[in-house]
Amino acid sequence: MVQTIIVSGPLSGGQISVTGDIETVLSVPFDYDERFMLCMSEGTLLVGTYDASLHCQFDIAREGAGFVRFEPDAAIIDWRGIEWAAVSTYDANVVEPPEPEPMPLFAGLMAVETCN
Repeated sequence: MVQTIIVSGPLSGGQISVTGDIETVLSVPFDYDERFMLCMSEGTLLVGTYDASLHCQFDIAREGAGFVRFEPDAAIIDWRGIEWAAVSTYDANVVEPPEPEPMPLFAGLMAVETCN
């Protein structure tokens, strides 16, 4: 049976609400910018941002097993069971991982870019 998780914000004091399979309020840690990350147990990684009037917007950084849709100030995730949610500061290395170093045996080879 598919369950729905609704992540909505903002609440007072920089918090977001998670309702559905789990019910919790998470405090959003802010860094030098207005972005934060939210991970769900089924693998979805969301990047959330607050604008000047504290409206929250979510984008998908990594797709998980659930189906994600967006509404103003909310992300809705449909999946069979979400057991936990975690929030953290934004880290560009998680969203856009650096290219791996070439193996020493093939140090002279470069990745070939394809044209669309």
